[in-house]
Amino acid sequence: MPALRDSDRVLIIDRKLFKDDNTRLFVGVIEEYDEGTIRVRGIPFHLSPYEISGAERHGDERVRIISLSAGDLIYVLPRHLEVSKVQLRRSPKSLILTDGEAMSLDLSEWLLRP
Repeated sequence: MPALRDSDRVLIIDRKLFKDDNTRLFVGVIEEYDEGTIRVRGIPFHLSPYEISGAERHGDERVRIISLSAGDLIYVLPRHLEVSKVQLRRSPKSLILTDGEAMSLDLSEWLLRP
């Protein structure tokens, strides 16, 4: 049984290539799954170290091809999640991914700390 399937909802946190890179997140629905790659349609987010609160979407819906061997962190989200409702809520000490209803995921560990 594969760990990921078509129609799974996922949160992908891109691996940082350089120390000062912004944290990039992508929330989407798997459209196709292959042995080593997934095709995901969803919404990107960026976390800037210069912003203390709020977190806006970084662009419109897009499609990404993700290599499962690239080192990106992948969280599997509930199948009933509506990706269009997902938002990041940020304060100086917390970062929460939520749909504003039933789903809430604490991502505070991804906040930059001095």
